[in-house]
Amino acid sequence: MKKSICIFLIILNLSLAGEYLLAPGDTLEVKVLGKKDLDTKQTIAPDGTISLPFLGRVEAQGQTLKEFNNNLKSAFSKYIANAQVVVFLTPRPIYVIQHDIKKNVWDVKKAESVDEARAYLGRPAAPVQHGDIVSVNISQKPDWWEDNWYKVLTGAAVAVGIYATVRR
Repeated sequence: MKKSICIFLIILNLSLAGEYLLAPGDTLEVKVLGKKDLDTKQTIAPDGTISLPFLGRVEAQGQTLKEFNNNLKSAFSKYIANAQVVVFLTPRPIYVIQHDIKKNVWDVKKAESVDEARAYLGRPAAPVQHGDIVSVNISQKPDWWEDNWYKVLTGAAVAVGIYATVRR
């Protein structure tokens, strides 16, 4: 049962991979079936490589997920008989920069999903995709009267009180 599920996951993973080419910054999960101690999650370094047990630095940049999966399978086969390798591409996070105009404060939120990013943006239909960096204003420009009405009214009341006291 486990073997058939693993084979199904391999086929599904390879069929959904498309022609996307791996690039620095992509996060990959590499699983060697039956060898949990070799499972790893790596981000492709700026030089286009990742570091794997037994294999050391392995070039990932510029390959499709299917090509990279096949290359790892043949590389691990030198050390493990009938090696079954599955590589998952983890989506890049979405960074939402929230600017509070009233307080003039910037806050950066890391969203793991499109729905989470839309929640940070406050717009459910916002066009957002993985790897984006988007900015949103979360308040309106300061309104002098809104921020100071109580000070003006308090000052006026004090002035009227002083005038009434002095006039007596």
